[in-house]
Parts: sequence; C-alpha cells; structure tokens
Amino acid sequence: MEVTRQLRLDALTKKGLAPIQLTFCWERQRLRLGSGETCDPKHWNPKREEVKPAPGNYAADTNLVLERYSQAAHAAQHAAEETRTVLNKAQMLAEIKRRYQLLAAGHDAQARSPEVPPLPEVQAAPPTFLAYYDQWLGEQTRKTSHKTGQGLSKSYLDSLANTRDVLEDFAAPPAAPLAFAGVDHAWYDRFREFFYQGKWGTSANTFGKHVRHLKSFLGWAEDRELPVNRKYRKFEAPDAYIGVDALTQAELLRLAAVDFRTEEARTYVRQQFETLDPALQAQAATKKGMRTSQADPHRVAERLRMLEWARDKMLQCCYLGLRISDADKLTPRQISGQLVKLKATKTRKDCFIPYFDDDVFRPVALVEKYAARHMATCLPVVNGLSDYLPHVQHLAGLTRFKLTSKIGRKTFVTLKIAQGVPRAQVMQATGHLTEASFNRYLGVMEDELVETYRKTARTVSKKVPGAVPDAA
Repeated sequence: MEVTRQLRLDALTKKGLAPIQLTFCWERQRLRLGSGETCDPKHWNPKREEVKPAPGNYAADTNLVLERYSQAAHAAQHAAEETRTVLNKAQMLAEIKRRYQLLAAGHDAQARSPEVPPLPEVQAAPPTFLAYYDQWLGEQTRKTSHKTGQGLSKSYLDSLANTRDVLEDFAAPPAAPLAFAGVDHAWYDRFREFFYQGKWGTSANTFGKHVRHLKSFLGWAEDRELPVNRKYRKFEAPDAYIGVDALTQAELLRLAAVDFRTEEARTYVRQQFETLDPALQAQAATKKGMRTSQADPHRVAERLRMLEWARDKMLQCCYLGLRISDADKLTPRQISGQLVKLKATKTRKDCFIPYFDDDVFRPVALVEKYAARHMATCLPVVNGLSDYLPHVQHLAGLTRFKLTSKIGRKTFVTLKIAQGVPRAQVMQATGHLTEASFNRYLGVMEDELVETYRKTARTVSKKVPGAVPDAA
C-alpha cells in the first residue's frame, strides 16, 4: 500500500485554503479520498507531505488526521494480504474509513486487527439516461474528426455539456425522470415549453441546437440497442438564419484610425484602472516595492500598448478573414507574394487570401508594423483578447454591437462580397466548405444595400416619351 497526500490547488476556498487529498495505491488500483482538512499552500511541506507548524494553523491536529488515514490504509491492506483477500475500491474505502474511526476513538488494537469483516454486496443500479449521456459525452471528447484528423473543438464539447445541463434541469423534481422509452412527441412538446418559459433563453436557434445534440445522443443510444423511442427521429430542430454582425466600411476605417497615444486614451485608461485589484491590494503590505496603484504612468503605457495590440489583432482578422486561432499562428513563411497561403485549423482546407493594401484593407502595412520585432508570428499573440476589445470598442466609438474576434472574419466576408468579389473566391480565402456555412458569415449592411439598389435602379428618360428605361 502506497499512501500520498496532495493539496487541491484547483479547489481553493474563499479564504485561500487548499483541501488536502489522500491517494491510496494497491494491487494496481488507486483510490482518492478527501481528508476533510485544509491548509494554506504556503504552510505545506511537499517533501514530507504534511503541514508545517505556524501560528494558528493547528498543524499538529491536521497531521494527526493524515497519519491516522495512512495507518488505517496500511492496516487494511496488511489484513487483506494475511487473509489472501483482494479488496476492490468500494471495499477498501469502507475498510479505511472503519479503521480510521477506530483510531480516532482510541481503539488502536482493533484498528490494527487482521480481521477483515465481510462487506455486503451492493447490486449496482442500471445506468440512468443522464449517465448514458455522460458516457456518450466522454466518447465525444476522445473522438477524432475524419476531416481534420483532430479532436472536436472545446466550444463544441462545451455546447454538448450545456445540453446535458438543460436536460438535467428539465428532469429535476417534481418532473418525471428521463427515460429512453418516454422521449416521444409529447415529451418534445413539454421540453420545448420548458425551454422557452425557463431560464435558458428564448432563441429558436439555441433550442434547435439542443434538439440536434439530443438526436445525436439518441442515435448513439439506439446503435447500442438501448430501448430508445424512435419517435425522436421526427423531432424538429429549428434553424433560422438571423444574419450576423459585421463592421461597415466606415466602422472598419474608424477602428484602424484609433490613436492610443492621445491624452484622451491615457485619461480613459487611468479612469478604468484607477484602483488596484482588491486581491492584490491585500498583499501590498507584504510585498516590497509593490505598486499601490494601477494608474501610474508605467501601468498606463503598458495597458495602452496591449490595447493597441488587441486592436491590431482585430484588424488582422478583418483584413485577412482569419479565425483567431489561425491569426495567432500566422507566420511570415505563409506569405507568398500577394497571397497568404495556409491550411485552416478547423477545416484543414487550403486558404488563399489576398495580401495587398487598398483604401480599406491594409494587411501589408499591418504586418510591416511589427516586422522589426522579428517575432515567430506576424503579430503578437494577445492573451485575454476578449478583455481588451470592449475598451478598444469604446475608444473607436463603436456602439452597434459587442466587438469580438469573430466579427473580423464576418467583416471580411461581408465587405468583400459588397466590393463585388465572387462568392467562390471569397470562400477560397475563408476556407468554407459549403454555401450554407458561408452564408452564416455574410452580414447585411442596410445602408449599403439601399445604396447599391439606388445605383442600379432604372429610370425613364424625360426627353423621349415612352422611351425604354435606362440604367441610372
């Protein structure tokens, strides 16, 4: 039996204390158990796997608990070996807890007894609907796309997990539990009513997304000969096209024209970051030389630089129609003459993107701006881009919608189509595989749409009555 102890730094309490976990290894089996004790990470001795004494941390009491668990585990395994018994995880857990209670009560002799009382056999309950969903979700996390050779994206897996949360909420008491045989048209109607009247939203497209995920899961369950009601195949998954947000030409030019070196920009940054984060402020007294304000000139200059990098990263997505994942990986080697040639990370499709400057799209000037840095990528990678873009949006005076990195790709598609570039050639640049997926990136500029119709409108000549209409 091997017993180790670890701090759960991923589960800190509000006071910054880490739970102490024990790991038991025996007969090629492993069991993890929470000790019920916590420790300040700075008081933990990783070599001895115990708490270092410090005023007020009750190290002796905590270490005694940990030692009793270790003694209980060793005694349980020793007794199992003497009786030639191999304990499974459930049995070992019960035996460790029993012997720990004896040690805590002062019955050391009984705790070390070689007797291993027989444990009752517990018949496992059949997996529930959601347990099968968890199994299916686990398989999706290990699934590899035949198109890309890569695993499914984190955003898609998160979406599948979100559907599970919706189903669990739907089946919460006093509602009836989920069952494969009960998923019929009446169930669908109740689920739809629950979704639209509950906390999950009112979007038809979001509801359709959950239905598609559900149908995929039920198809998986049906393949495994589970008692699935086949009525699910006729469930309707609404998918309405609602257009997309994209920058107009004027808005893109305004974004590119933002000057982060003006006094107005400095004042805005000072106002936004005037006070130190409360968590850091609490440490100010213990850290020598720590700044007590985030609004000092050095901090302001640093934040202005990051805002400019974030703006330029946004422009890179707009000028080249890139996903943020591809923009962060773009290197000078992928630029060949007046074309950027790369393989899209998501679809693995070759993309051929125009690389020259005009009055609106200026990718060459943007890349040359950072050429002197001799970086591995064309532009700096901005961690936490979504945190900077709202401030960039404010300084650019853009108010129609929230600025995100996805807007860049949609702006490229919309403006290029408006310029008259054939759809097929724009799809070669973006790497879209189908017209349907491409159309989701095509926005509608109402003012520009009216102006285009106006330019192509036909008029009747006033000089010759009954003349054939001419183009305006």
